[in-house]
Amino acid sequence: MTAIERRAARLWRIRVPGTLLTGTAVTVRLDASEIDARMWVAVGAGHRRLPLSIGEAWAVFKLLGEALDVTGDPPAFVRSPVTPTSK
Repeated sequence: MTAIERRAARLWRIRVPGTLLTGTAVTVRLDASEIDARMWVAVGAGHRRLPLSIGEAWAVFKLLGEALDVTGDPPAFVRSPVTPTSK
């Protein structure tokens, strides 16, 4: 990650199809500086955001991966890459 990328917040967003009318948005935001990085996870509309340290984000990633592994193959909508944005 370059110094410029570290200063700009980056967002990754994916929509879960088939829920409600337009789907549920799941968003991850990364704010990184030269000395610190924080992440937020948001599910759905509104201001429900869960702040996470990088260590906590890795722990959630690991535990969700382990739990999802027993549910079978991932759905098609998560198989394509998600490009981050700066807004």
